[in-house]
Amino acid sequence: MSTQTISNPLASCTNLIAESSKQTSAFDYNNLNTSIQETFTAIDRFEWQAVDEILQMREQQLYLQAGYKNFEEYCQRELCAWGGYRRINQLLGAKKVIDAVGELGGHIKNERQARPLLRLVKEPEKLKQAVAIALKDNPSPGESDFAAAANIVVPQLPRKKRRCINAG
Repeated sequence: MSTQTISNPLASCTNLIAESSKQTSAFDYNNLNTSIQETFTAIDRFEWQAVDEILQMREQQLYLQAGYKNFEEYCQRELCAWGGYRRINQLLGAKKVIDAVGELGGHIKNERQARPLLRLVKEPEKLKQAVAIALKDNPSPGESDFAAAANIVVPQLPRKKRRCINAG
């Protein structure tokens, strides 16, 4: 009696699918990852566009046409889904930072990156120095890079803990 080896066509098909899946996954990952990054870049760009429009609303007091008494009321009512007056102030603060650093402002991609620099906005030379320090160590700095650079230029004092007074 002779022994005959029969190949398993199902096993080889499964191996081909697995190999194909690995190639597709890598391809899908790269495309999806690129798309995610481009979407976040677009969100940041549109956020800056919204800031320009918010400035126009505030400076021309166009909110008065809708019966709002002041800009804060307008923000709280109309922009509450996007963080209201608090969030608008953060965005306007970021705009101040970017305007104050001039050409270096292009390296600040979003409000979160500008936030730690806001405390330096009244001292433009120190602000520019902080941005330059952040860029020296990382060509695409993040929020923590800008915060560390701001602390190098002007160290922050630790906050004092508040004491609770018990009514008793």
